[in-house]
Amino acid sequence: MATKDEIIASFPTRLRELLPEMQILSLERSESRDYDLLLGVQIGQVQRKLVCQVKSVGEPRYLHQAISALKLSSVMDESVYPVVIAPYISEQGRHLCREASIGFIDLTGNIFLQFDSVFVDKSGSEPPPRERRQLRRLFSPVSSRVIRALLENPGRTWTLTALSAGSKASLRLTYQVVSALAEKDYVDKKRAAIALIRPGELLELWAHNYDFRINTIQTFYSFDRTFDLFARKLDALAERESLIYAFTLHSGASLIAPFVRFADVHFYYQGDVEVLIQGLDLRPVESGGSVHILKPYDEGVFYNLQRPAGLPVVCNTQLYLDLINYPARGREQAQFLREQKMPF
Repeated sequence: MATKDEIIASFPTRLRELLPEMQILSLERSESRDYDLLLGVQIGQVQRKLVCQVKSVGEPRYLHQAISALKLSSVMDESVYPVVIAPYISEQGRHLCREASIGFIDLTGNIFLQFDSVFVDKSGSEPPPRERRQLRRLFSPVSSRVIRALLENPGRTWTLTALSAGSKASLRLTYQVVSALAEKDYVDKKRAAIALIRPGELLELWAHNYDFRINTIQTFYSFDRTFDLFARKLDALAERESLIYAFTLHSGASLIAPFVRFADVHFYYQGDVEVLIQGLDLRPVESGGSVHILKPYDEGVFYNLQRPAGLPVVCNTQLYLDLINYPARGREQAQFLREQKMPF
């Protein structure tokens, strides 16, 4: 991670690369607690002083204090424009700055400046490797159990021990996930109480980093003519053999918030597939099959199962994740599910 001094040292050169139309007229270091740099800049015929806070991490947790200090500086001197500078400012951090009318410049190329007649709004390249690694860890199979539990109980306040037990994740991993979410301003931690904030944005971040094809999928042909007939046979077999399964994608949504007609049946199953093949008279096929058995990437998919009409369906969080990027009208069904059944 770059230090503040390293960021400041590299910033003028990087700014010329990212924003060649901006000329740096002056650059002064500051010992003030409210800002680190005072930049004199010119864009076109417009000259302005930028009062800048430099952060080595651009997550909301680290930006709140910077924004407060910069807003105070700009109120005291209306001739300056407040700007946050960081190696990378996350999407949530950029949203926070915009809401506060604070400019930002990060070294990957995310830039927002709005003063006088100047308006700059640029998107940078992909997040740096460190950010991508953090997201992969955050949404890894076992870590995602913690996030699923939070999203399924958006109004609940947890202790770390209760969240660990409820999500079936270790205490150490639960602490790490909660700390990462707090850094991104998705949870509030006060006096050992953990509460989810901005659940809708967290769900979308997970959806952006999720692909249901992470599960192992086997496809079969079934002689049953309707979903209801197949579902009842499967459920009877599951009861006899003590099988663990749950419907997802359109077949699951049809039982929770029906919106799209469907032909293919998808369900998670934990066990010997041969039991299903024999018990339901399924025929393996490479293409053209309508029954898709998903071996789950993690047992967390079975968290908080729903039982409409007596049939198990994954929780709404998992259902939304599976649907949102599914090519066959999945996004439409996911949006309808969220409107009808999810409170955020």
